Amino acid sequence: MKKLALLLLFCFLFLTALNAFNTGKSVFFADSYMLRAKGVEAAYWNPANLQQEKGIDFWIPIMNLGIGINNNSLDLDTYNYVVSRDTLNDIDKQKILNKIDGSLRSALEGNISIVGFAFDNMSLSSSLHLTGKLALSERYLDLLLYGNTDSLYIFDKSTTDAGGLGYVDITFAMGNFTLPYIPKTIPPIRAGFSVSALVGIGNANLDDFFGYFSSSMEGVDVKQDIVLHTGLGGFGQKAMLGLASNITPNLEVGLTLDNLFGKINWFLTTEETTIKVVANDVYAANISEEIYDYANETVDIDSYSTKLPPELSLGTLYKIPWANFSLDYLQGFKTSIATSGIGRFSLAAQFLPWEYLPLNIGVGFGNSHYPWRISYGIGYSSKVVELGFGLQSVKNLIPGYKTKGITIGSYMKVHL
Repeated sequence: MKKLALLLLFCFLFLTALNAFNTGKSVFFADSYMLRAKGVEAAYWNPANLQQEKGIDFWIPIMNLGIGINNNSLDLDTYNYVVSRDTLNDIDKQKILNKIDGSLRSALEGNISIVGFAFDNMSLSSSLHLTGKLALSERYLDLLLYGNTDSLYIFDKSTTDAGGLGYVDITFAMGNFTLPYIPKTIPPIRAGFSVSALVGIGNANLDDFFGYFSSSMEGVDVKQDIVLHTGLGGFGQKAMLGLASNITPNLEVGLTLDNLFGKINWFLTTEETTIKVVANDVYAANISEEIYDYANETVDIDSYSTKLPPELSLGTLYKIPWANFSLDYLQGFKTSIATSGIGRFSLAAQFLPWEYLPLNIGVGFGNSHYPWRISYGIGYSSKVVELGFGLQSVKNLIPGYKTKGITIGSYMKVHL
């Protein structure tokens, strides 16, 4: 029974970890992409670099996307290990628990292009954004594997959480403005901005979570309280400001502030669901009786807002004739459903053995909420069309039984 429950947990974690990313091409560089983004993509990464010398750049709908599966602890090798055992002994159980650091965490964050085009120093685009999170306390798995070996297990929102957010943006951006009044000793600084109208699709947020499991001579006590807020249909807005400058002919630096004034107001359908489970003094002798109280209540609530806290990005890009290298840093001002208050670095390189055949590699350095990853990509570039395909492995150098996730990315745009 414990083995079956563990296998179901594996499936649940992997299936809820479907990932898509800011733009499809950024997958190739593990998100070290702020100064690499050109054309329509610059509106989402740094609008200061939005410039078309001539013609129009056009996104091919849906072709610019990234999607994958990942979590922070479990891999296919562990799954196969569990499946191969008829029963799990103490060594097996400890091997599983040793892979987990406080919580099993899974995340969803992404973008799928709908339409977009850029001309001169302007762009107009629309994308579907999906983001979500799932965290399950290690104590649940401990209780599942070993039973109640401790007298008290406490579960709260610090290690168990869940939420989801979906919206469509309609974004207008302008860039390549040279800041005035800059001393001549300082290289010219370009600036740009983007403003987005946000059409909310849906939101779910775990507002409160607390529970415990205790055992004593008087029996087993269980309590679980869950409060979930959900909303369908809403409108909101956000803005981005970007700066970029070429310090030398080969070295470029940049900065962006994203999610300025960012929020979505939910008003079409807003509900609060409260779930309560209580069981007191439960013995094996009375397990067949009505041993617990269960309450599930859903009520309409007033409209509410989902805030998108600001994010600061810093980036550098160094170019030589046959290659280029970038380093990015992302820092959210606050942790939310769409942002993280824990900063992270990413590093990437692009090699050009032939001008039309870029080869890409990127590394995203992890933190406690974001597992490290490595990306590989190959593309084709001409004056008319750009396209490419990339692959990303989470917590392993190459995709395989040891990886915690696999991501694929693609992009395609034409220049008219």
